[in-house]
Amino acid sequence: MIEPSTSPQSGNVVPGYKQSYSARKMYYAEDPNAIGQKIIQLVCAYPDPQTMLSEIARLLGEIFCADACLLAANPSRGDKAQMGLYRAGQSVVLPKEAKAQLLGHPLFADVVAGAEPLAIADLQGTDRWPETRFCWEALPVRALLRIPTRDRGLANGMIAIGHFQPHCWSSAEKDLLKAIANSVTLALSHAQLQQQVQIGHRYQALLNKLSGALHSTSKLSEILSLALAETSQALEVERGWIVTLKYNDPLHTHRRRKSVPQATVAVKEEWLAHSDARALSVERSFPLADCPFCTQAWQQAPQALEIAQAESASSKKASPFSGERANALLLAPLMGRTSSESNPAIVLGFLVFQDSSSRSWQADELELADWVSAQVSTAMLHNQALLQVQSLVDERTAQLKLSLDVQAKLSEKMRQQIEELQQLNQLKDEFLDAIQHELKTPLATMKMAIRMLRQPELTEERRTRYLDILEQEWSREDHLIQDLLTLQKLESNQFLIQPQQFDLKTFIDNLTQSFEQKWESKGLTLKVDYSTSNAARKSSDLALIVDTDPGSLQRILEELLANAGKYSDPETTVKIAATRQTSREGDRIILSVTNTGPGIEAEEIEAIFEKFHRGQGMTAQAVQGTGLGLALVKSLVQHLDGTIEVTSCAAARSRPGETCFTITLPQLQP
Repeated sequence: MIEPSTSPQSGNVVPGYKQSYSARKMYYAEDPNAIGQKIIQLVCAYPDPQTMLSEIARLLGEIFCADACLLAANPSRGDKAQMGLYRAGQSVVLPKEAKAQLLGHPLFADVVAGAEPLAIADLQGTDRWPETRFCWEALPVRALLRIPTRDRGLANGMIAIGHFQPHCWSSAEKDLLKAIANSVTLALSHAQLQQQVQIGHRYQALLNKLSGALHSTSKLSEILSLALAETSQALEVERGWIVTLKYNDPLHTHRRRKSVPQATVAVKEEWLAHSDARALSVERSFPLADCPFCTQAWQQAPQALEIAQAESASSKKASPFSGERANALLLAPLMGRTSSESNPAIVLGFLVFQDSSSRSWQADELELADWVSAQVSTAMLHNQALLQVQSLVDERTAQLKLSLDVQAKLSEKMRQQIEELQQLNQLKDEFLDAIQHELKTPLATMKMAIRMLRQPELTEERRTRYLDILEQEWSREDHLIQDLLTLQKLESNQFLIQPQQFDLKTFIDNLTQSFEQKWESKGLTLKVDYSTSNAARKSSDLALIVDTDPGSLQRILEELLANAGKYSDPETTVKIAATRQTSREGDRIILSVTNTGPGIEAEEIEAIFEKFHRGQGMTAQAVQGTGLGLALVKSLVQHLDGTIEVTSCAAARSRPGETCFTITLPQLQP
């Protein structure tokens, strides 16, 4: 049961700040090892360090029947430390500033320095009470039991148990907290490791991006902007600047004397964590002497200047980088080249990072800032060198431009000739390999027929038969040559298209008559179906008027019908469907040719449009063809700005196969 109590700060009633004695009654039924096992389970169950520490804080708070429990891993990192807070029966996530203020409180700040366990029954009755009142909102406790955690002899965090009212800590409570400290140490070490991994990932991402930018762009402004933004995000600061120095007296550039030179600080880049962040009114340029931080950083360069808590703008030591209140600053100098020991490197400027709350800059953060400043310095020196030699490069470029152009043209011409020769050789080899069978077989047949015709006692009937064979084989060779010539024109874009407007119904009816006569011996029938879309019917235009090249369309349909006749089962029907569709994209004519037969295997569908490709077993089954018909169809369809699709299901024991070629043609302007 939770009862209201009065706050020691003001005497006002604060809900939930007092618990009855029965509610906070301790129990020690659980063994420390069992508690440790629960902590390990929470470590394994929650990969997020914040959630894990919050759940462990809740567990300890419930075990000790405490009003609050605080776990902190590496508290010296301030608002960057991993922390879990359980208070008044629920987990609490503090804002960034409140977190830094709480962990920086004297009650907890000495943990890293090796503080001993601390047990206070009533903070209000001690000399710590005045300083404790400042963190009352975050941790409103009067009784506090605090113990540091150590990993391999070094402090890595702390555990703090508290009650809203005075409480006398018993030996059993202290012993239990000490007994489970090792398990909590493991959890804190795990949280630190997770944090280091996350920091490492951020740092590595920064290094990769900056290295990539240095190699991919020569624009200094892009490199500076990227370096400042990525480094500020990696360091998790609120503001960042890149400033440069312009010296009035060149003798001071190498810092031969300890006196501060007369120089102007110019702001080149500025970065804010978010648009509503409190931006400082930093002038775009100001004297170096007006900024004590820049002066101090200039004097101790090349070491970075780290300030955990800078003076506010209202203090006597105010600078352009001072905020309205105390904040943390880090100034990493941008160094030039070192010419000799007597002439130290010039300070080109500074990388300035600022956080709204005080923080202790860690070694890895300083190392990252040093590495980035070195890369930015290199980019600035490289940019200066580029500017100095730019005029010389332009002059040399003008002189060499003519000769380079001639050489480039010769090289390009030679490269093109080599590629053309390679392509010609490849095409020649492919052509000879593919056409070898198509040439040899008809020639062998023609040779045999000629020999038979030379026999003196040849009957007239057999003579006619052999002449028919010669004519058929000649026609086959002529058809092959015509197909090759047509494909060559299509591939070289020499094929002329002459669009005309005509009625597709009449066109198809005239074309199909010859095929019906050819297919009588095989028992094939031809069925034609005409239809229009709903949009076309609304226009009351029932004719299938098409604008395209009639010669190309005739060749396409002839090849598809011939292909369907070859691969159709006897006594089946070949279907032609013609449809006109009207849409926002324009009118389209859709033609499909469907036949019933063995079908096409799925793995062969992609290859059927290749030149000289024939299906498996077609030669053995004596199915005539050159393998050029479908390749010619596809090329013609593409030249008509159309598309062709194939769907097929191979024949099975219980059902025949079916193959459908679908062509979509747009209307072409005559």
